[in-house]
Amino acid sequence: MPKNQKASLIKVIFLSASGFFLFVCMDSTAKYLGSVMPVTQAVWGRFFFHFVALCVYFLLFKPKLNLTRNFKIQIVRSLLMVTATFFMFNSLQRFDLVDLYVVFFSAPLIVSLLSAYFLKDILSAKGIVLMLLSFGSIVYALGPSMKILSPELIFPIVPPLCWALYQFFTKLISGNNEPFSAVFYTAVTGALIFTIYISFNWVPIENNIYWIGLVAMGIFGFVSHFIIIYAIQLSNLSFVTNFQYSQLLWSTIINFLIFGVPADISKIIGLIGIIIFGVLFIRVEGSKKVKKISKY
Repeated sequence: MPKNQKASLIKVIFLSASGFFLFVCMDSTAKYLGSVMPVTQAVWGRFFFHFVALCVYFLLFKPKLNLTRNFKIQIVRSLLMVTATFFMFNSLQRFDLVDLYVVFFSAPLIVSLLSAYFLKDILSAKGIVLMLLSFGSIVYALGPSMKILSPELIFPIVPPLCWALYQFFTKLISGNNEPFSAVFYTAVTGALIFTIYISFNWVPIENNIYWIGLVAMGIFGFVSHFIIIYAIQLSNLSFVTNFQYSQLLWSTIINFLIFGVPADISKIIGLIGIIIFGVLFIRVEGSKKVKKISKY
């Protein structure tokens, strides 16, 4: 491999791993802040300061965007992402961090089923087998921890459903080569909705350190989106998407170091299965036809 290609590959790997690590940092911060303030204020901080960071970027670099292209679908996608974030942040207060990521990785399976039904993007035989193995690994990793029937189970179930629909609608506009438009609409939509809500339901923040956490969440959200989009531009979606499974590793480490929750052997085996079968599933199905999808 030529030196320039090797350097480019290392760069893509670093950007991809860093981007998904920052997603976990954002969710971990949200888990903490949700315990010291209303979850809606934590969601507001995530989108509002994401929007602020986005504005700073646009003022500095002035990228050209066509914000009227696929306007209705962009709004729908943004609402799906805002809904997923709201339910994810609520889930973080009710369930274990790693378990939530395990559930979240049912999203690639859901979007594949949606694509097969609506877009006639039929799964291959290998893809079906890997999907079943991946789903089995998800069930095994969760074990008994989330099998108790409870109305609260709606919170961890909604995010992967919304994310799958978000990806599905992205496929419909896969010809749109302006990934920053999606980031713009998501930031504006989330900031607008929750700014209006908390203006009538604001609870004073007792400690100024919590403001740092709110700002950090917004920056984590913006930077993670930015560098993952950049990684996709340097490489391709299929390769970069493989690194989303590193979130299982990051969340397991953070869950132990920050929240003091160790992972038992069955969960570790289940996580390994999810990563192996998930990566193979992406490669098998992605090799049929690469369609660029921008992420949340």
